[in-house]
Amino acid sequence: MIKKSRKKLAHFYVISDLAAIVIAFFFTFWFRFHSSLIGVPKGIPRLSQYLIVLPFLMMVQTFYFSNQGYYKIRLRRNRLDDLLLVLLNSTVSSFVVILFFSYLKSYKFINFEISHVYMLSYIFISIVSLFGLRLLVFRFFKNIFMRRNGISRVLIAGTGPLALAVAEKLKNYSHFGIEITGFLGEENDDGVLGGFGDLEKIARAHGITDLFIALSLKEYGTIMKLIELGNNLLLDIRLVPDILQIASLKAGMEHIEGIPTINLGDIPLQGWPLALKRSVDILVSLLGLLVLSPFLSILAIIIKLDSRGPLFYSQVRVGLDGRHFKMIKFRTMVPDAEVKTGAIWSPPDDDRVTALGKILRKLSIDEIPQLFNVLKGDMSLVGPRPERPEFVEEFKNNIPRYMLRHRVKTGMTGWAQVHGLRGNTPLAKRIEFDIYYIQNWTFRLDIEILWRTILKFQFIDRGTVSSGKKLSR
Repeated sequence: MIKKSRKKLAHFYVISDLAAIVIAFFFTFWFRFHSSLIGVPKGIPRLSQYLIVLPFLMMVQTFYFSNQGYYKIRLRRNRLDDLLLVLLNSTVSSFVVILFFSYLKSYKFINFEISHVYMLSYIFISIVSLFGLRLLVFRFFKNIFMRRNGISRVLIAGTGPLALAVAEKLKNYSHFGIEITGFLGEENDDGVLGGFGDLEKIARAHGITDLFIALSLKEYGTIMKLIELGNNLLLDIRLVPDILQIASLKAGMEHIEGIPTINLGDIPLQGWPLALKRSVDILVSLLGLLVLSPFLSILAIIIKLDSRGPLFYSQVRVGLDGRHFKMIKFRTMVPDAEVKTGAIWSPPDDDRVTALGKILRKLSIDEIPQLFNVLKGDMSLVGPRPERPEFVEEFKNNIPRYMLRHRVKTGMTGWAQVHGLRGNTPLAKRIEFDIYYIQNWTFRLDIEILWRTILKFQFIDRGTVSSGKKLSR
């Protein structure tokens, strides 16, 4: 039901994007050469010459959208994400067109030159066109789909956390005509229409079309009875196994010689995506160290003049697969700060922090040397923040799925940090965001996190627990 609806909407989006590109192409031609707003020193070219550019633009832009997952209909898509993707798409496509047709002209395959002003204007016009048509298509699809397909009335068998989670997710699909009628269960909670034995009566009374079974495997007998009765009532039945609640990361179906199995630890960051991520880490960290080297050299001198002690401070952290590594940072505390106290949480007014160290910490400048860790391969630019071994031992026994964050390299910034989960925020909430990042990794997601980090200048999070206290330096 939902999968087919999302697939249809994706097809509509492809068509609307192609139409938006055509509209933007012709409107840009008029704006550039006929609107009298911009001078035309080289004369007005024939439209027929430019028509060769249109199919090339359509191919490049739709391929770019498809490759970046723009046609995978996600719920609650962030408009800022869409804006960034469309902006990059139009900009990159315009430059590709300029380069490609400049190449053709240099070898005399064509006898005209693409106007750079035309392509620059196309960037902005295509963004408006793409967004405008997408909005219209979504509203049209929503109205037509619900009118043609009617309302899907859903009944959820179960009243536990899994059933409530299913209901919460289904609410996001109301634009596909999905309506949650109520729950089946033995409790008399709000929304419970009756017991499991009342399925037939409730289904007929409320016109139920779909049954979601979200029960514990301990209730196997009840599940089988509901499936049998649901089949007799011609309901669309979906079983939500509670085993997925204990899935390590992302469950994926696999077949071993015809035997279906569920992989509970499947992650997208494997193979060539992992190689791509590592290549970007090397390139950016190396470039960053080279560009920042003058600033870092001056800062090193200031640190040495501010207080006695080493320039850098290395601290053991837990990284990929639970391996330990030494994370490097500029020293912000007096030497041997933990000799007497050991590994403790640093209080807000820690007198061990130097005067300069307070400034470096506030601006997160002390974390820049971690680019060496990224270059070496201990860390990545983006990933869950690394913790100290002492605290990992404590957290892994108290926070569910905590150790799963070590299935990927730790990072200088992460999905939790750009959502404000830093400082005095619960660690359990941060883990949710870390797991989401691992389950849904894409190269575009890394770019988005880096972009948000730059905008918010929250380069680092200093490690938090549920009490919100900071890790000692």
